Parts: sequence; structure tokens; C-alpha cells
Amino acid sequence: MAADTGSRLTRSAPGPDEMSAKDNMVWRLESGRRARPIIVVVIVFDDDVSWEAFTAWHESLCSVMPRLRSRVAHGRGLGGRPHWIPDEDFSLAHHLQRVRVGGKGTRRDVFDTAELLAEIPFPQGRSPWNGYLVSGLEGGGSAYVLKISHSVADGIRLRETFLRQVATATAPQEATTSAALDPWQVVSPMPPTGPGTPRTAPPAPSSPPGRRLAKAARFLGQAAADMLDLPHPVPPAGGQFRRRFFTTTVPLTTVKRLATASGGTVHDALVAAVVEGCRRYNAHHGVRRRRTRVFSPYGRPPRATAHDPRRQGNHWFIVRFAVRSALPGVPDRIRAVRQAVRDGYDRDAADWMGAMARLCPLLPRRLFEAVFLRLCATHDFVVSNMPGPASAASIGGHPVAEVFAIAPTLGSAVTVTLMSYRGTCHITVNIDSTVIPDADLAARHICRSIEELAD
Repeated sequence: MAADTGSRLTRSAPGPDEMSAKDNMVWRLESGRRARPIIVVVIVFDDDVSWEAFTAWHESLCSVMPRLRSRVAHGRGLGGRPHWIPDEDFSLAHHLQRVRVGGKGTRRDVFDTAELLAEIPFPQGRSPWNGYLVSGLEGGGSAYVLKISHSVADGIRLRETFLRQVATATAPQEATTSAALDPWQVVSPMPPTGPGTPRTAPPAPSSPPGRRLAKAARFLGQAAADMLDLPHPVPPAGGQFRRRFFTTTVPLTTVKRLATASGGTVHDALVAAVVEGCRRYNAHHGVRRRRTRVFSPYGRPPRATAHDPRRQGNHWFIVRFAVRSALPGVPDRIRAVRQAVRDGYDRDAADWMGAMARLCPLLPRRLFEAVFLRLCATHDFVVSNMPGPASAASIGGHPVAEVFAIAPTLGSAVTVTLMSYRGTCHITVNIDSTVIPDADLAARHICRSIEELAD
């Protein structure tokens, strides 16, 4: 897997870019031995992408996302956070490689290759990302596998940057206005309250401090109790990094119609399906869990009123909720998820993950890592939903056929990610096979339950 020579970028870069508390938290986790907070993106093309187009597209991408051509410098003092500084020796040759898929070049072979690439640690002293142009797909196609540290950006920020870059490269110069790009802005995870409700509606007034404190106390009590009831073991210390990627697709229109008829959203329908898939897997092993706990990142806190798509880093807000595992039908499951999300994502919701991130530098790394992973392991699964463009996109002049986003497993054994593109939900199930040995069986139950949304 030899690296190809790439062009050396000479553009000037901005000054130091300090990591946020959440950036620093995932960066610190990545330096440990029990977590690998990396995001993987797999983009499939019907044709053979040229190396020249591939590298030229990344040159342009790096110019609008400076962290891709920066390196991490340690903060000064006890409270100093790491920051990103321009890498004077940056070269795409250090980050881009050409590989050939194994087997017959099927989709399964592509994801087997992506699994192997995800296991390779990032070299120290460089920006933590790598892009792989994968050739040899059946039918003469190719694929792009991006592996990037969560410390660079969260999934929403990556999605926005990629889609804006695609739009700029695809649309005529006069059409690349903010209005043209608006369909790819982050939208609120909460459904609008009425026709014409703006996406950045003013927040509801805050509740009295006593109410917020009482809710925070209940949250902490429940989290502490959940840490004694893990659905799966915590990833072992010193264990191997092994992840299995499984995929399925369903029509977006069909899922949206079902979700709307049940009083929910596409995200609610996805969560409901994964809850049922986990129930079936547990039933196969004779395990009965009364409630399924869900860990779900959203684009911004519930009281946020503005969003700058140019911001890099991690700005997600975690919603944690539980749903009854056994419900009679799909509409009932969707309604139960909608109610659980309403209860967890409201004006009084606390950014508990943000609080953990601020405590992170004060604790020894191994202690923080152990506490963080155990808390994340209290969830049956992590789920993300990232809306993509409805129209065709291209990279380097090559039309994109499919897009799959793969969020990391951080303590939780299962992570499910939906990326919609051209009317299709592209769904990836990421399973930690060091925790769930029969990953294929778990994935079959989850994927089949998701596919039933379109039956």
C-alpha cells in the first residue's frame, strides 16, 4: 500500500486554532488504548476516478478546511488546551494513497477494505486524516474511503464542508450563493411547531434554576444506576481495535411517509427500527431487556439560535433516552421514540457531555477513559442521522453513486449512521467485534428491522 507522490500546498494558513473542550476530549481519548474516535466515510463511484482529479479535489478541500493541513501542538500549563498550527511540511503525499480492493470488488469487499484501513493508527506529528482512492470495483467503479479523527470535526461539520465543496465545484460560479447552499444547512432535530416555522426560531425562555438543577440531579442518578446495568461489556483495556461495517439502503420517501403518519421524524423511525433489531438479537440469545437505552448526537444544543457552517471542530449535543424494548408495531415504536426525544431534548436539557469534556483535563487519562467508556457502554447503541443532498453530487468531476458515513463506537458496542443521498437512506451499522463476537448476526437483525420500514 505505497503512498503516491502528491502536490505540496503552499497556501498561507491562519494562526493557532485552539481546540474546544469537546475537541480536546476526543483527542485525548484517541491517545489512549481503548478508544479510536475516528469517522469513516465511504463514497462509491460508478466510474474509475483519476488520481489527478482526486488530488486536485483534496487541494481545494484543504484550502477551506485548515485543520486538514495543520498539526496539533500541546497546550501550555495545566489548563492549556491543544491547538492546531499550520504544518509547514504539509503534503498531500502524506495523506492520500491508492489501494486496490480485494475479492471480486463487491460492496462487501469495499467495506472489508475500509475495516482494515480504519485499524491503521494515524502517524504522529501530522493532521489525523487519510484519504484512499480504491480501485478494482466490479463494473469498473471506484471508491473513496476517508478516515478522519473526530478531533478535526464532528460529522455534521464534515458533511457541511464536503457538500459545500461539492456544490462549489459542481454549480456554475454565479449559482454558488448562500441561497443555493441553504438546503445543506444543519436543521433542528425537533420537528417544526407549525407551518412556516423558521429553522432558527427564537428559543423558549429558560426555566427557573431550581427546575434545571432538579432535572440534572435526576439525570445523574439515572446515569449512575445505568452504569451498573450494561447491555454489553466495556471494551477491554489493551484490547485490539476491530470494527465490522455492515450496510443497507431504504427509500427516503417511504421512511418519511411512515414516520410522518406515526407522528415522528425519519430519525425517530430509524431509532425505532434499531431498537427492534437489538430486541431480536437479544431474544436470540435468551436475553430480555425491558428498556433500550439510546445515545444520539444532534447538531446543536436545544437553545441554540445561530449556526456558522464555517466553524470546524465538535459542536454536537448528546441526547440520552430510553425506549421500551418490546412494542407491538412500527407506529407504536416511532411514537414511543418521539416522546422519549421530546423528554430528553427540551429547553432544560443539560449538555452533560460538554461538562465531561470540561472535566477531562483535570483527571488522569486512564481514569477519564475508563469512566467515559463505561458511561457510553450503558447505551445499547449510538445513532446518527445526517441529511444529504437530494440532487446528484460529484467529486473531481466524477458523479457520486452512494455515500455511507460511519460514526465511531465509543464504549457502546453498536453505532448506526444514516446518510441520505438522492432519495435513498444509506445506512451503516458499525459493530465492535471485540465486544459482540457474533457481529454478523447482530447486523442481520438490525438491518432487517431497518429494511422493514420500507416493506
